[in-house]
Amino acid sequence: MSGAPINYGHFTSMLVERGRVRGLARHLERLERDAWVVFGRGVAEGDVRAAIREAVAGDEVVAVKVTVVAPEYDPRDQVVAEDLEVVVQAFPPRGDAGPLKVRTCGYRRDLPQVKHVGTFGLFYQRRLARMAGFDDALFAPDDEVAEGSTWNICFRDAAGTIVWPSAPALPGVSTALIQNGLSRLGHKHEIRQITLDDLAGFEAAFASNALAPVRSISGIDEHDYAEDAETAALLRRAHDLVPEERV
Repeated sequence: MSGAPINYGHFTSMLVERGRVRGLARHLERLERDAWVVFGRGVAEGDVRAAIREAVAGDEVVAVKVTVVAPEYDPRDQVVAEDLEVVVQAFPPRGDAGPLKVRTCGYRRDLPQVKHVGTFGLFYQRRLARMAGFDDALFAPDDEVAEGSTWNICFRDAAGTIVWPSAPALPGVSTALIQNGLSRLGHKHEIRQITLDDLAGFEAAFASNALAPVRSISGIDEHDYAEDAETAALLRRAHDLVPEERV
């Protein structure tokens, strides 16, 4: 039985520019960590690097999705998979996108700390949000802000502190790079519980993932946020402090 059609596996996405990736070590760590959670064994870093190099050969800038599956995985038999396969897909990167207006919902991803292939629920919530006139969905189970459909979220408060929610969410690579960069720049940032009642107290909000490290959020539900180019530039600077790594 082939593992490819079965909704069981994990992945990471990254932007490859001239054979280099910012935060590559963190993507490789994610694949290794998640492989142990999902399959009970690690994935060879050399196999991942080789598969990416083959997929992006000759491309200057390309978005890449690296998925790990077990070709012989059988959901009826939960024995540890013997062989893991690395599947790489390359896509043209999207251009710069405008601010997001998002709607909150009570959805929570299964196993939120893992970037797994079980994406039906999150894409369905995005669809519902768009049908209601929003751009995307922000997950807030039990009225506690957690994460967006395919992105992390952070806020700037009135004192200039950058705040990330503490609710269970995917540990995003871009978020980690920004946090590390802010520490190096000496800019105050913190992680704390953020409830829906707290949304009105923030001055600005931003979405972040590997393909769009810093994207402004113009509104969440009935709360509007002014464009904050200065903070967006700070977050981007913090992100870019980490040098690119050769695949």
